Amino acid sequence: MDKRHVGYAVKSLNRSIGRVFDDIPAIRENKNLTSIQFWILAFLFKNADRDLYQKDVEVEFKIRRSTATELMKLMESSGLIRRVPVEHDARLKKIVTTEYAQNVRKQLDAQVERTERLLTEGFSEAEIDQFFDFVRRFKENLAKIE
Repeated sequence: MDKRHVGYAVKSLNRSIGRVFDDIPAIRENKNLTSIQFWILAFLFKNADRDLYQKDVEVEFKIRRSTATELMKLMESSGLIRRVPVEHDARLKKIVTTEYAQNVRKQLDAQVERTERLLTEGFSEAEIDQFFDFVRRFKENLAKIE
C-alpha cells in the first residue's frame, strides 16, 4: 500500500494557503478576522446579486448551524456583516456586508488573485481541470459516509 495520504496532503496544503491569507493586512490588524470568515466574506461578495442567509453559509461551507451561528455573531460584532430581518418572515435574517467589509474586500480580492497565480504557476489548463475533477470525485467519495 502507498504510504502517501491524500487527506494529509490536502490538510497540509490548506494550512500553507491559510498562512498566505493570514498575511493580509486586514487579518493581521484585526485579530477577530479568521480565515473561515475571510472565505465567508468572499462567498458573500461573489453572491452579492442575491439574498443570502445563514443556511446558505452552512450549506456552502458544510458547517453545522451552531458553528455558523457563532461565526455570524463574531462577524457581526467585528463589523463585517449585519443580519437584517426580511419582510416575509421575521425569523429569517439576510446577511449584508458592511462598508468596513467592502474596504477589506479589496485586500481579499488582491490576495486571492495573487495566491491563485502562485498556486497554478506551471500548470496547464488541462491539469487544473483535472485537479478540480479529482476534488469533485474526492467529495463524492466522502459523501458516501456522511
